[in-house]
Amino acid sequence: MKYKVTRGRLLTTTMIVGVAALAGFAANAQTAPTATPAKPAAQDNEVEAVVVTGSLLRRTDTATPSPVTVQTTEQLKAQGITTIADAIRSLSADNSGSIPAAFGNGFAAGSTGVSLRGLSVNSTLVMIDGLRNANYPLADDGQKAFVDLNSIPFNAVERVETLKDGASSLYGADAIGGVVNIIMKSNYQGMSADASYGTSEHGGGDQYRFTGDIGYGDLDTDKYNLYLDVEYQLDKAIRGDQRGFPYNTNDLTSIPGGQNNNPQAGGSTFYGNVKRATLGTPGNLATGVALSYADHPNQWQPLRACGADAPLTTDVRTDDDFNQSLGTYCAQNVANFGDIQPKQSRAAVYGRFTIKPSDSLEAYLSGSFVQSKTSVRGTPVTISSSTPNNLSNLVLPVWICDSGVNCATDTTAVNRRLNPNNPFAATGDYALIKYRFSDLPASARYNNRMMRLVGGVKGDVADWNYQANLVIAHDSLESVQTGFLSYKQLMADIQTGAYNFIDPSKNSAAVRKALSPDLAKTSTTDLDSVNFQASRSIFSLPGGDAQLGLGGEFRYEATNDPALNPVNDAQGLGNARTEGNRTVASAFAELGLPITDKIEVNVSGRYDHYSDFGGNFSPKIGVKFTPIKTVALRGTISKGFRAPSFSEAGNSASQGFTTFSFDADKYAAFRAAHGNNEYTKAYSLSSITTANPDLDPEKSTSYTVGAVWAPTRNFSVSLDYYHIKKTDVIAQASAGTALAAYYAGQPIPAGYVVTADAADPEHPTALARVLSVASPYINADSLVTSGLDLNVQATFYLPADVKWTSNLDATTLFDFKYTQDGTTYNYVGKEAPYVLSSGAGTPKNRLSWTNTFERGPIHVTGVMSYVSGMREVDDSYDSACLYGDEGFNCRVKSFTTVDLTGAYDVTDKATVYADVMNLFDTGPMFNPANYAGVNWNPTYSQSGIVGRYFRVGVRLKY
Repeated sequence: MKYKVTRGRLLTTTMIVGVAALAGFAANAQTAPTATPAKPAAQDNEVEAVVVTGSLLRRTDTATPSPVTVQTTEQLKAQGITTIADAIRSLSADNSGSIPAAFGNGFAAGSTGVSLRGLSVNSTLVMIDGLRNANYPLADDGQKAFVDLNSIPFNAVERVETLKDGASSLYGADAIGGVVNIIMKSNYQGMSADASYGTSEHGGGDQYRFTGDIGYGDLDTDKYNLYLDVEYQLDKAIRGDQRGFPYNTNDLTSIPGGQNNNPQAGGSTFYGNVKRATLGTPGNLATGVALSYADHPNQWQPLRACGADAPLTTDVRTDDDFNQSLGTYCAQNVANFGDIQPKQSRAAVYGRFTIKPSDSLEAYLSGSFVQSKTSVRGTPVTISSSTPNNLSNLVLPVWICDSGVNCATDTTAVNRRLNPNNPFAATGDYALIKYRFSDLPASARYNNRMMRLVGGVKGDVADWNYQANLVIAHDSLESVQTGFLSYKQLMADIQTGAYNFIDPSKNSAAVRKALSPDLAKTSTTDLDSVNFQASRSIFSLPGGDAQLGLGGEFRYEATNDPALNPVNDAQGLGNARTEGNRTVASAFAELGLPITDKIEVNVSGRYDHYSDFGGNFSPKIGVKFTPIKTVALRGTISKGFRAPSFSEAGNSASQGFTTFSFDADKYAAFRAAHGNNEYTKAYSLSSITTANPDLDPEKSTSYTVGAVWAPTRNFSVSLDYYHIKKTDVIAQASAGTALAAYYAGQPIPAGYVVTADAADPEHPTALARVLSVASPYINADSLVTSGLDLNVQATFYLPADVKWTSNLDATTLFDFKYTQDGTTYNYVGKEAPYVLSSGAGTPKNRLSWTNTFERGPIHVTGVMSYVSGMREVDDSYDSACLYGDEGFNCRVKSFTTVDLTGAYDVTDKATVYADVMNLFDTGPMFNPANYAGVNWNPTYSQSGIVGRYFRVGVRLKY
């Protein structure tokens, strides 16, 4: 693998080395040649001062003006959690826009991401030890840059701190919804190993996992620590046919108001569907027009004999003009070819070497390599895809020949013959064809390699507590997709007869390889940064010493994600490409003012200058009031921003697909004009977005108000209200506006390009449906969200030496208002924003309640998780229910699961454990409108489709 060197990278690396050298020089200069007395040992009642996420200042009171949630690795393991992704996405503050591992067909397949406050993954900053990491090479939805949670070793983590407040005043861009700071182990002694196996009661999803780590040396006594962690986890796939109704079919007609979205007459199956046709444009096989029933009895019919899994069926729909059935077809269920859960494996190595030559100096070097592999099977492609070349009305010719050129007119062409694939060739008719390729399996493979090297020093000099760090991070992703058709080869094969549609088993491997070559690319992201910060007490106040923190950062960011379909030869493939690089220089400061022993004021601010769009200043003020020792009132107000990503403002463009339905009453005339045929069924609408270099950054204003009540050391309650307003939200202009104008026969609004699909071959004079809507990214929208967080932590000591620890984490949304084109929509409790959330929606309530009981060697933990239901609507996308006919219950039910884990300490060095996840085998959220899963919602109910899950394991420690 080559490491690309650019001018920006060279400049950044030079600056990193220079600043690191200065920091090291300053650290060494503080040490006098004479011996210094050792610091006295801390007394039992002393509390060590620490730096909490969201601050530069050291403090003994960890209850800051901003709400922070802490999850330790031991707590997570007790809950049966085995990855950082599952840990963070279990938080109640994670909402709309989060990326689940199950979405194997998304733009950012192979990754997972967190979306605090539902503001999407690009508005949540993920850090490791307070330092940034390189983004995942693929942008979610072709737009949103984010850190892949799969790229972080789980076993090497000490704790996860989640700041649920705006933090751009210290951390810069992306921290609008909050910050996830993953703290790695830094002074671990001993050796441990953990091996486990898990499987689902319903089949599939087997998990094999091993972790092992070793730490040697104590920083306080040995003055050094060496730590090494290795991890491997394999999660096998769950196939679509391993789950039952309704998650294994597109035919929901047995449910009131349900639809049959499996192919019918005029649809694409392995057995094909053909109809007599002629050419709309002579010589162009893509312009087929069905022959009228009046001219010739003409109905859809299978191309070849139906199989046992797809019985011959007569379509109950009729042609409005002649009151005849639309034809016959092989009733094949095409919903269960793809994977419900992709196969994923992750191997990781993390190492850290730390030295502490004196109590006032510490230096470290850490490195990690994480390889994540994801493979997912998809549904085989059809012949009639409309992008990038519109083949919706493709026909099979009457004549074929070896050259494939002018076969119909050149009677001297070599081996000119009637087309054996066309059942109507003998009568001189073309065959309008709908077909799905059974011998071209669709799949995607992703191999992501994250490499990260970090070095730093920290210590004390001249009453300043300082630290300096450098980060070099490189992420490389290899993507391979199979099963897509080469347009040029397809057209050649059709006209030469090289591909056998009647009996695909007779096609040679060479024919298949030429028709469907593997599509591969390598995408990369880079982040190099140097960071320096220092703090000290500056003067005394009645409440204690005022503290000042100062810092600066310089970093280089780059993304190179080439198009997978650069010459537009692969049919049906959504395309995205991103390229860009920039430097960012920042300065920040924080002032902590303990006005009295009851009032604390914290002020911070940061200025960031981006080489591609300019500068931004982000201030914040926080206040904490402690009227009595057991009660604290707190509040913050802050400004934040998100810089335009390379996908939005670089050399970039993307094309994606969403499911569009004509079920709404306003489309009744359209359906009638097409005889309610296959052309009017739900289909994939293309959305094309281009970058805009003139974009401004998104801006935010947020505030929190809360209270903490801690009457004892073993009990605390916190309640925090938050309110966030984003302006200049970067988005593609709403497709709904352009679609409404098109179907109403009105002029298309400025800024949009609407491309019509090919005409309906059965009703060629009727209005064509929309093929694609194109527009650039713009600063047009605004978003306001507000809600309430509740956290309760308690520890009780029960009779019989039982220790009970309880933690309740809950969030309720009051508003999630999105303003588009002057109209405001409130998405709370709805499957909205439909496109931006990949159909996940915005539930009003999320809750997690964990209870652990311990007695001697026995440890038992129960976790209840709850996600409230939603209405299956998005007013900004369509006024009707997103799925179903009249009578369909347009609501997604709530989802509640209970996990039960238990561990037994056989000795002080060996523990066996068993987990039952989804104890009551709760099914997933039934959600037919969701296009990330077959009739279910992967974002919030992945454990439901997995079903009751058993895991057993053993932990050893020395």
